[in-house]
Amino acid sequence: MKKYLFVLFIIIFIVIGTLLAVSSLYAAEYEDIEMVNRPVNSWGLTGLLFTTIPYTLAPGVVEIGAAVLSENSVTPDYTLTEYPLIVTTGISRHSELAVRCSYFNLDEGPTVTAPSESTRKQAGNIELAYKWNFLYQEEGSPNPAISLILTGIAPVENNSSDMRINDASYWGVRVGLSAGSEIAWKEHILGIYGDIQLAGQDLVEKRLHDIYEVANAGLLFPISKYRNLQMFLEYNMVHGKDKISIDGGDYSALTYGLRVVSERVNITVGTQFLRKDVEGYDNSSRVIGLTSIKF
Repeated sequence: MKKYLFVLFIIIFIVIGTLLAVSSLYAAEYEDIEMVNRPVNSWGLTGLLFTTIPYTLAPGVVEIGAAVLSENSVTPDYTLTEYPLIVTTGISRHSELAVRCSYFNLDEGPTVTAPSESTRKQAGNIELAYKWNFLYQEEGSPNPAISLILTGIAPVENNSSDMRINDASYWGVRVGLSAGSEIAWKEHILGIYGDIQLAGQDLVEKRLHDIYEVANAGLLFPISKYRNLQMFLEYNMVHGKDKISIDGGDYSALTYGLRVVSERVNITVGTQFLRKDVEGYDNSSRVIGLTSIKF
């Protein structure tokens, strides 16, 4: 099943690339219409909710964001809520740097070994992420932009305890690429984005080490006259994860939501449906809220 999910994402990525290529052939009426605002995503880099887009903050701009991600599962019975805090800054014309930390609250239902409900709290890891837009989209062109993504992960608490959230126990890294294009035609604009990253954690610890892939693809449609009300749709996937955490391992997901933006402020809400490919884990759902402001 993991193999088929990964193949499915590759097909989706090829379809997105084909759409970008075809759009360049029909761009005679392309106009200089820009997104009102490109806020950060839940991981700290400019994007949708989970998908990282190739564009970056302007030099010197600082964006501060806060989010809530609450997952509800029936089997196993738990509610896992994460509270990320994000600070992102543009450090050059085509690069940005983000710092992300988070806090988790886990409510678990009764089990055979623990007959009563329990609540546990834990700080998540600190992540330092860098994005370099080395192939940028020229003004008035539908050709895609491409960025390099590098992320380092360090724990705040000892995560080798029985509360295994989806974090590294000692250290972790992610490296990958983000691609996308914003295609305008007359008064309409469509954002097409995708990223794929290779993640590794605790690589020198044989008992804990894990290497897996993270992939996302998304579409963004402004649906109001002034493009400040936007709708988005994302496909998300984790593939090849061997170490099972409290929220499972491999999964594919569909995310949709709405975003209200001004030039400085962003409010995004969304719902994610997760199809889990782990024995003993049923499918679950997640509610996400994100707000950020630029300075």
